[in-house]
Amino acid sequence: MTLADLQPNDTAIIAGIVHPDAALISRIMALGLIPGEVITVLNVAPLGCPIQTQVGNTYISIRKTDARFIQLSR
Repeated sequence: MTLADLQPNDTAIIAGIVHPDAALISRIMALGLIPGEVITVLNVAPLGCPIQTQVGNTYISIRKTDARFIQLSR
């Protein structure tokens, strides 16, 4: 399951980030999307992008194309 699969009010744990671009992984992790953190989807834009999430006390909007690389577990 990836972040792109979650619906509003769904919560999961970040299991890992799998992307061929190490710089993108670094930027995502700098935002606080770190394996082991709990993530909640707050809203999804009408066309499905971006996805507004909450990790800890931080609100992050992320493109759906990038959300597909964030692996989750429950």
